[in-house]
Amino acid sequence: MAYQRPTQREMAAARKLVRQQDMDRAIAEGRLTVRTMTVEERAESHARLAAAEARGAGRKAARRR
Repeated sequence: MAYQRPTQREMAAARKLVRQQDMDRAIAEGRLTVRTMTVEERAESHARLAAAEARGAGRKAARRR
């Protein structure tokens, strides 16, 4: 059977696996800290998302005119 070049999806999955292993190793070695968001950080995140969605809705309305 002839060689088949890997698909973009397969190559992306392989890169993701390597990246995840690197992150897991960094966490285990203490070089990377993972924590949950504080209540204030979550509120800021939601506010940024809402503002971005509002800007996007305004752009869509302007394009329809």
